[in-house]
Amino acid sequence: MTWYQFRIPLKTALASNSRVGGISDFTSIRFIRLFLTNFQKPVVLRFATLDLVRGEWRVYEQNLNTTSANTGTMAVSAVNIEENNDKTPVNYVLPPGISRVVDPSQPQLTENNEQALALTLSNMSTGDAHCVYKNTNTDLRYYKRLQMFVHANALESNTTNLQDNQLALFVRLGSDYKSNFYEYEIPLKLTPPGPYDPYSVQDCRAVWPEENMLDIDLSVFTSLKRDRNKAKSEGRASYTQVFTAYDNDKPNNKISIVGNPSLGDVKTIIIGVRNLASETKSGEVWVNELRLRETNNEGGWAAQGNMNLQLSD
Repeated sequence: MTWYQFRIPLKTALASNSRVGGISDFTSIRFIRLFLTNFQKPVVLRFATLDLVRGEWRVYEQNLNTTSANTGTMAVSAVNIEENNDKTPVNYVLPPGISRVVDPSQPQLTENNEQALALTLSNMSTGDAHCVYKNTNTDLRYYKRLQMFVHANALESNTTNLQDNQLALFVRLGSDYKSNFYEYEIPLKLTPPGPYDPYSVQDCRAVWPEENMLDIDLSVFTSLKRDRNKAKSEGRASYTQVFTAYDNDKPNNKISIVGNPSLGDVKTIIIGVRNLASETKSGEVWVNELRLRETNNEGGWAAQGNMNLQLSD
């Protein structure tokens, strides 16, 4: 028995020429009909679920780069432990140290499903980047670190011979998408194909390598901004150009700044994948558990003073 998963993007369906009658949008949907045609022999079909899925992360459809063509494509979906534990070429396992939450509302011992965001990228040219974004209103000054688990593997039908460090994951934090942001980029290590034991710590670390772990000390952004401003005063940098450096603790990871972003007023978060190779590449990337760590609750200094002044006429 073979299961097929069909995903219909509603935005594409609304823009297509398959409308019947005078319907103009999805505000008055009352029925969902399923038609099966062109079968020449009797076939037994089993239907699992028909779901309307909404995600917090949206695909960024514009071109992030001005120096490369936006030729590749990206499909966004979810992978989880219940539906994708036998996925090929790499099955889904929980990240190291993460456990499934027990649902207290159920009479029996029931664990909630655990899932990650999956980005499937095809035919990305050199320098091409695709991403998802989320609008927020967050003050990161109260935290010290930003962390996220990251996985990467070659597609099962990949013919481009994808290697380590040819795809890179990047995270942008800023007040907009292109003009005012911080960016942190990590070259990705690939997980070899094969089945992995979800209960083995070694296998979990193979699927979610430590080299791919996004673990940003947020102070590197403020240090980079200070260095950029110093370089600007000396005529070696500008607000409109990308100013880059490398993380001292992780020399392979690149940090960038454009414009005048502030960690105290983060309005957009972007998670994307960039092709660092000199030829077209395809691959799959999973991201999971984006979180802020280590609350910055150190006390400051305060002072109070009184002063008496006498002014002449």
